Amino acid sequence: MDKNNRSKIGAIASITLLTLALGCSPSEQNPETIESRESRDRTSGETTESPATKPISAPTHSLGEVISISQNNLNLQFTVNSTRVHPGKGVIQPNKGNQWVVVDTTIVNQGQQAQTFSVVSFEVIDSNNNTYEVALLASALEDIETPTGEISPGDQRQGQLVFEVPEDTTNLKLLFQPNPIECEEKLTAAKGLDCQPIVVKL
Repeated sequence: MDKNNRSKIGAIASITLLTLALGCSPSEQNPETIESRESRDRTSGETTESPATKPISAPTHSLGEVISISQNNLNLQFTVNSTRVHPGKGVIQPNKGNQWVVVDTTIVNQGQQAQTFSVVSFEVIDSNNNTYEVALLASALEDIETPTGEISPGDQRQGQLVFEVPEDTTNLKLLFQPNPIECEEKLTAAKGLDCQPIVVKL
């Protein structure tokens, strides 16, 4: 092979290697991948709402209605007395674009055993089936007293639950689940529980 041919082959090999190196550069990324990642980053912290798994089929009750709940070891009366919007106070405020909806409730324990309720028993749902949990920050407000905790037989507990929802949210309903842990663990067959929530239109 003469000197000119060797030079041509060497030049072609160098160009080929350079092209491969540029094509495999780790700094080049698919624009769609970047856009997808940015979209995930934005949505990860925008809202605490979550879509309901399915539409609620339980009967809907009204404000002021005394609802009797009798199942297994439960014998309760549950009432949603009123609702209002709380403006917040000082540094304790809802996020911008949201508002705090206060739901005043009464739980009467008519059974023979003490019953304990926590915030996980309550949530609200809007007209789009988005659900919202209790806003724990609002419990620090001096005019908010939670209805949760232990209720002895024959006693009752009245208090306020606060939910943070977008300002334009409409048709809110309160969902009260007396047995959230048992129902979550799917122990209904063993305990004969009704896991349909109590639904009250606010």
